[in-house]
Amino acid sequence: MHVNRIINMKNLFGKNLLVVILACCVSCSKTDLPFVLRSTDNLTFGYAASSQTFTICTNGNWTVSGEESDWIDVSPASGVGDGETREVVTVTVARNVGDQRTGRLTIQAANDNIYIDVVQAEGRMILGNLSLSKTLIKGEPLEDVSVVVPFNKGIVGEQLDVSVTLSGPGAEGLTASGVTVELNGETGTFEIPITGTPLAEGSLNIAVSVMGTSASLNATVFETDPGSMIYLEQYFDLLVLGGDHVGKAAGLHLVGNWPTIDGKRVLPENPQFAISGTANTDGTGDYFNTMHPSFVADRGLAGWTGMRVYERPGYVKIGTAGSTDGYIATPPLSTIEGTDDVKVTFKVARWSENASADQNAKLVIQVANGGIAEIAGTEIDLTPEWQEMSFIIRDATPETVIAFRAKSVANNRFLLDDVVISRSVE
Repeated sequence: MHVNRIINMKNLFGKNLLVVILACCVSCSKTDLPFVLRSTDNLTFGYAASSQTFTICTNGNWTVSGEESDWIDVSPASGVGDGETREVVTVTVARNVGDQRTGRLTIQAANDNIYIDVVQAEGRMILGNLSLSKTLIKGEPLEDVSVVVPFNKGIVGEQLDVSVTLSGPGAEGLTASGVTVELNGETGTFEIPITGTPLAEGSLNIAVSVMGTSASLNATVFETDPGSMIYLEQYFDLLVLGGDHVGKAAGLHLVGNWPTIDGKRVLPENPQFAISGTANTDGTGDYFNTMHPSFVADRGLAGWTGMRVYERPGYVKIGTAGSTDGYIATPPLSTIEGTDDVKVTFKVARWSENASADQNAKLVIQVANGGIAEIAGTEIDLTPEWQEMSFIIRDATPETVIAFRAKSVANNRFLLDDVVISRSVE
């Protein structure tokens, strides 16, 4: 038994040694035995047209071909190996405009077939939400108007044929033709011109197609400029008292004491005013806590609500150093019929009396009683200087109210001016 084991071990050692010797013999060196080696068994490409290489080493004729893959090209496709040289083969794939695809290269050499798998990433162009560069008004000739088309999975310098069709009542009088566009990046936008004069109001359907991908936009030709539909304007021009904090100037103040009605402050019959205080001095008490409703109405703020709101010359201040609940809210947008998308624009600045304590003041927008705004609840950074800001509310209703709130911590005072709410065309 012991002798047999020794003999078997010797046989096994001898066979393994022979395999090692044969492997060394075919490692791209001279040998009479047919062999073929490749540097990889798989190649992976992105969706763009591109090339990669692999090497073949064999000692005889060889060919490389794609198996029913017209999107794969190889060069050279054949050769004669000398058993030593690693010959370089370039594999080029066409731009992929569809789903991920796979192919296979067949290498015929040494009386055998070996393979390389090829994978190319999905490359279907993605079109984003179309938009018009301008609002279309019945009877107004179009000037520099285009359909704006966002895209993803493009290639820099790629030229594409784009088709476009217009339909619906609003298409009357308008023309849009197919164009060839040159892309400037993997993502971006391109534009399709629209010409003519809209002859009818109503819906306008715009359909765009490129590289087998399509997108559409349901636009509108308006009878009159929708931007002229104003639901609310408040410029605070009737407010004249208090220091100008942004302008760093003292302001007008009532001389003497404020009379009261039902415990709320009103102006005396013949008020006298004088410049006093500093840029940081409020012109009134809290509008909705200490001032009489008749005074608030005389300032043009009937229907507005709030807490810790103080008069300044041409604007309002919201909040105090220690308060956490300051806000001002619009009246309901009662002139909206049904629902409508609205644009809210305003000017805002933060309080800046103390460089360290006031620098982190934030504004928070709240929308109540109908309507959705992406900005709602977001903490908005403020600066000591006036900034103009805007946001869109989708599906606002006649009951919609917009509140401008200080962040619910101390030292979040802010200043508000020029609130305008109009129909959105975005």
